[in-house]
Amino acid sequence: MTTVGIICECNPMHGGHEYLIRRAIEGRDARVLCVMSGCFVQRGEAAIAEPYLRAEALVRAGADAVVELPFPFAASGAEFFARAGVEILSRLGADEIWFGSECGDIDLLRRAADICESEEFQSLYAQSAADNSGTAEAYFDILQRLCGENTPVLSNDILGIAYLRAIRKMNSRLRPVTVRRVGSAYGEQSLRENEYPSATALRNAWREGGVGSILNHLPAACRDVYARADHPIDLANAERLILGHFRLVLPDALEQIAELSGGLSNRLQRAAHEAESLDELLTLAATKKYPTARLRRGLIFALTGITPEALRTSPAYVRLLAANRKGCRLLAELRKTSDLPVVTRKSDLPDTPEANAQAEWERRAWALYGLCRANGALFPSPWLRNPVILE
Repeated sequence: MTTVGIICECNPMHGGHEYLIRRAIEGRDARVLCVMSGCFVQRGEAAIAEPYLRAEALVRAGADAVVELPFPFAASGAEFFARAGVEILSRLGADEIWFGSECGDIDLLRRAADICESEEFQSLYAQSAADNSGTAEAYFDILQRLCGENTPVLSNDILGIAYLRAIRKMNSRLRPVTVRRVGSAYGEQSLRENEYPSATALRNAWREGGVGSILNHLPAACRDVYARADHPIDLANAERLILGHFRLVLPDALEQIAELSGGLSNRLQRAAHEAESLDELLTLAATKKYPTARLRRGLIFALTGITPEALRTSPAYVRLLAANRKGCRLLAELRKTSDLPVVTRKSDLPDTPEANAQAEWERRAWALYGLCRANGALFPSPWLRNPVILE
């Protein structure tokens, strides 16, 4: 039986996720293994709903098992996010990786990935970064130039290209398959009737009108799950902690934090002394070179003590969040064949320095995540939670 792997955030679940799962399994006997971000996501935001709820929604929409993409990889830039996700799927024995893309053309994405590995690209990109150009903008300006002006490489295919680069570097046997995105454009700000909404539009509507305002825009299979969610979880709820930390911490300590090198830590500290809110802090510190997503990742890493070395490690284990009976059978197989432990209890953790370090990073992430709730109440330790098992 084919094991289909999907790396996702589901922040929140929407019709595009359900469509991808349906396309991946239609007409064949396959099982779907999802690697989903936990407390924090790749754009440096707190996930709008807690991981176990989002994982349950995924299983109700067609996935068979959902494991967590561990912190800090889940909250890192595209390179580390993709590398960790691809490594997890590879070590868990997935046969394929399916992902959405704007172009829907795997050959074009492979060509783009090859170009990104070339010396010419790396040289031009390094020069652009030295000139204080925006990193994401420079990345795709250079890629477009090297691919040819008539090649439809789109800037929001960055993760698809990163997956292909990671597969190549790891010599993974994963077969990549891309599906062209349908529905609202990536990053669309508002909800539209009769088409799959963007995750951005769903988050905006939830924050403005409560979870009830988005339920009819979610896949029918997971509406009851999201109806149980309370107030949206938001990094802005921890803004006093963030401002206080950056006003008080010693500058030398910030220089050791991932995403804060090259003078960015000093820039954030200066902004923190002027700002009265998280939004104002980000506005004061953001530049073309330092977009808000990077700033938010740096803030999260500063509060949890994540260094560049932490991002260069490999996942030591993954936590099971949710599964159905088919997924449970898959996990039983994996425990016999995979060198990557799938854990549900603290006693399952390998007794290694790498696993201990990952568990500590996750403890800090969960502590910060609780402060991102509207009432600032801490979440119980994930080791006190059982995965969601559905019939």
